[in-house]
Amino acid sequence: MRRYEWRPFLERWSAEWADVYDAEHEAREGDRDAHAARWLGFAPAGEERLAALEQRIGLALPPSLRSFLQVTDGWRYPGHFVYLLAGTEHIDWCGDAHGLSKDLLEELGEDADDEEVREAGVWARSLQLAVESDMVDVLLDPDDVDEHGEWAVYTYAAWRAAPPRRHETFKHFMEDMYQEFLSMSADRMSADRPGAVPTGRVGHPVPPG
Repeated sequence: MRRYEWRPFLERWSAEWADVYDAEHEAREGDRDAHAARWLGFAPAGEERLAALEQRIGLALPPSLRSFLQVTDGWRYPGHFVYLLAGTEHIDWCGDAHGLSKDLLEELGEDADDEEVREAGVWARSLQLAVESDMVDVLLDPDDVDEHGEWAVYTYAAWRAAPPRRHETFKHFMEDMYQEFLSMSADRMSADRPGAVPTGRVGHPVPPG
């Protein structure tokens, strides 16, 4: 199974978040501790927790998510509109409790193509990764899998008035959310930063061990 070098990427993200954190206006539970530690994550998930999650959902986790959880069992502020990303305890099937798949399928009508129908059904078959958010779903789709066993992630916000947005893998989702964080925080970045917005990527797959 592929593993990814998450820690340098996550440490950089955490440090940049800490640099622009505004304690007066941003005070969700745990934020001050995260700011003091300069770490948006949590303790790593051990093999027992990972195995229990995989047994509960009945599937092996995609490699980039599994290796992420081995570094941090959840994550604060992935992007600007999700406040808490689930760890092993809270990752679970979405179940489409609000009937969004049904509503989108009705909107599409009989002329919808196969891809549109597949996209609309993402809630009913996916894992929900967003625990707290500004009405944003983060859906991990076990039916959209690449040759490396990675599952696509779909993000959806009703206020966007747009279909779910596809990210190729959980790794790509986190990289995209880091770029969203940079974009939304650009005006608060410290004056000594280079003029160009920095880019961030998760390290290449590394051998197990």
